[in-house]
Formats: sequence, structure tokens, C-alpha cells
Amino acid sequence: MIKIAARSSLSVIAVFFIVSIIAFSSIKISALSFIGTESSKTDSFLYVLSLENHSLHSVMPIQPDRSLGKVVLEILTNINLADMRTFLFTEIPGLYASSPKILIAGQGTDFTNLPIESPPPQDFGMYDEPDESELPTKDEEKELTNDYIAYIYHSHTWESFYPLVDGKKDPSSREKNVTLLGKRLGEKLEERGIKTLVDNADIQEKLLKRGMKYGQSYTMSRESVVEAMGQNKQLQLMFDIHRDSARKHVTTKEINGKPYAKLYFVVGTAHPNYGKNLQFAGKLNKLLEKKYPGLSRGVLDKSKTEGNGIYNQDLFDHNLVIEIGGVDNNLEELNRTVDALAEVISNYYWGEAMEASKNK
Repeated sequence: MIKIAARSSLSVIAVFFIVSIIAFSSIKISALSFIGTESSKTDSFLYVLSLENHSLHSVMPIQPDRSLGKVVLEILTNINLADMRTFLFTEIPGLYASSPKILIAGQGTDFTNLPIESPPPQDFGMYDEPDESELPTKDEEKELTNDYIAYIYHSHTWESFYPLVDGKKDPSSREKNVTLLGKRLGEKLEERGIKTLVDNADIQEKLLKRGMKYGQSYTMSRESVVEAMGQNKQLQLMFDIHRDSARKHVTTKEINGKPYAKLYFVVGTAHPNYGKNLQFAGKLNKLLEKKYPGLSRGVLDKSKTEGNGIYNQDLFDHNLVIEIGGVDNNLEELNRTVDALAEVISNYYWGEAMEASKNK
């Protein structure tokens, strides 16, 4: 009798176990798992609640589906089947700490399509010896005033795009490059009432003349940032505009029937005060996604192991690296994105200014 009861109990347990497995495998949740950023945990928790309260579906982000069973695997083992690196994190000390982290993921963003740091231009360093006489004197530096609100500069001045370089194999140019985007962004911000200083300094040219290496680009641009801050006490916004080296299928998004160049916000974490820049990036990303869904690839953090790690953001708590488009995007696509970015920055600035005035 006892044996029959035991067998019956085991059978019931087995049935419940099988049913649970089937249920876990059939339920779909957001692609954002319980593991990761605070926002991803919140979204996943909201989804679980929405299984009982269907009114919550209206506030859930639209994301590709995945099974709850896979998420349970991640919770129990820290292995993400979509990220093969997670198989190695527990085996190789320090690998997790040195891996870039997607702080806020945009549509279609994962570790396989993170921003790619541009290599030095092929003709970089072809000068014989740096000519100190060619260095700009203090009198030749652009005169600055003290009433600018936004400051735009480019640490990688020669980053360009294949459609702009007339068939060259190297997407870099001294004439037609990412500075065109900085100029347009400045103009669009000015149109929206934000007085903007666009720094025309050619950082790569300065490196060559001083005999410095391409990897010292941020050291060189730091001089410009410090000078701008010293002479413009009203500065509230800073943007270091770059382009990604990824290809067009990663960096392009169609919105309302028109192609846009996607962008990425990069926050350096190799300094103690990066939290404010992260908060700033998160706000811009949220505004951009609300107005232009899918245009942002998200917010990425970078430490010393993935790049410069600081990007001059330790100097100013509203300073972001923004990667606009990739090597294949044309000027029309890029300009659409710059205009959208200017709109969002303006909405952020005037919203913050109005809020500050209310609190006075």
C-alpha cells in the first residue's frame, strides 16, 4: 500500500514537473531579461505582472519574444544563449569586468553590433617630422565668448563615410567628414534658441604637427574642452560627434518611409562621476525613442579596457560621445538624424530650463 502511494505521489510530481516545463517554454516575455540593467529588470517584472493584469500591456515595450525557460536558465546559471561570452565569464577571471555593457539597449542592439572604434586613417602619420612653426599661435585660436550654452567638437575629425569619399577604400577624409554633422547640429540648435559653439579644430592635424599618435586624440581634444569651459561659463551641454565603423544594415533605420542613420550614446566609466552623464544619456535616449522609435541603438558604457574610458566626460557632467551613422550612410540619412537629435536636445534643454525656473 505504501509503495502504491509513493508511486502515485511520484507520478503526480512528474506530471506537475512536465506541465511546468511546458508552461515555462510557451510563455513569452520581453527580450530584455531579468538579468542586466535596472530598466531591463523593471520591464521583465512588468511583463510578469501583465500576465494577470492585462491593462499593463499598454505600457510594455515592444521587443522580440523569447521563452521564459531561457530566462530561468540565465537566472540560475548566468548563461545567455544569445551571448556566447557568458559561457566564458565564470571560467576566465576578469573577462566580465572588461566586457562592454549595454546600459540601455535600442531595437536590435546586442553584443554582436556594438560600436566599432575607428582605426587611424591610412594616410595618418605620413608627415616626415612635425613642424613646430606650423602650430597655431594663441592669437590664431578661435575667439570665444562667454554666453554659449552648447559646445560641439570632434575628437576623431577625419572620420568620414564611403558616399562622401569618392570611392576611396578608407572612409576618412580631411575635407568631407564628420565635422559636417557637427556644423549642422550647431545650426539646428541655434535655430531652436540654443547658442552653440562648434569647434572647428582639426584634432588629427594637431596630432600630426605635434608628433603625437592617433590614440592620443582625446588628450588633444581635452585641451579644446578645457579652453571652451574656461571661456564660456554658461555651458550646459557638450557633444563629441563621431561615426561608427559598422555597416549599413546595422546603422540604418527607416522611419515614416525615410531612411535615417542610427546613433549610439557612449558613456565613459573610467572616472567616478560618470553617473550624471549616464543619466543625461538616458534622458536623451528616452526622448529620442518616443519621437523616433528605433533611431537610437541605445546607451553603451566603455571602460579603459574597451577604449579611452573617459572621453573627457570627467570634466563636464553633460558631455556625451554620440556615434552618428556608420561608414555606409549617406549625407541625406545623416542629416535627417542630426535634425532629429537637435529637436530632442532642444526639448530636453528647454524642458530642464523651464523646470529649473519653476523651482526657483
